[in-house]
Amino acid sequence: MSRRKTGGVLVLGIGNTLKGDDAVGPYVAAQLRTSVREPGGGRRAPVIAIDCGTVPENYTSIVRKMQPDCLVLVDAADMSLDPGCVRIIPKERAGALALSTHGMPLSLFIDYVRGLCGEVMLVGIQPRGMSLGDGLSAPARAAADWLLNVIREGRLSRVPLLGKSSFGDDEVR
Repeated sequence: MSRRKTGGVLVLGIGNTLKGDDAVGPYVAAQLRTSVREPGGGRRAPVIAIDCGTVPENYTSIVRKMQPDCLVLVDAADMSLDPGCVRIIPKERAGALALSTHGMPLSLFIDYVRGLCGEVMLVGIQPRGMSLGDGLSAPARAAADWLLNVIREGRLSRVPLLGKSSFGDDEVR
């Protein structure tokens, strides 16, 4: 039986808004939700964004209902890079990295939702710090803003894979 996808991109912003750069996922989700229509009024597949806080597993019913072409998980991740670096983290590497403050390992979450959508991308943003009470750092905000533009423009292929160098003037390290 073939699943009929409703299309579009579903972005799940993951993290704790009270812990510095751990708020980068919720920040991306909030900015996408308040975005005005794309420049030029292009007719791309819809982008829906949800702030999952620290419990993305509570949103599997939405993934099941929407069946997006692409599910993008955005989270702070210690990838041993400079603060503000943005990378796609392969599922097999997700368990080995220090990801944000959530209960269920994202590798298990990805396994669970993989059959409910087309592509699943885990996008990590290297935090500067995740101390309680700190706001989003300048490098994390710049990286998130870059990622927002990439998502809005439908250019997710521009996000480099962890372990690969990024090239291009418009990319965050």
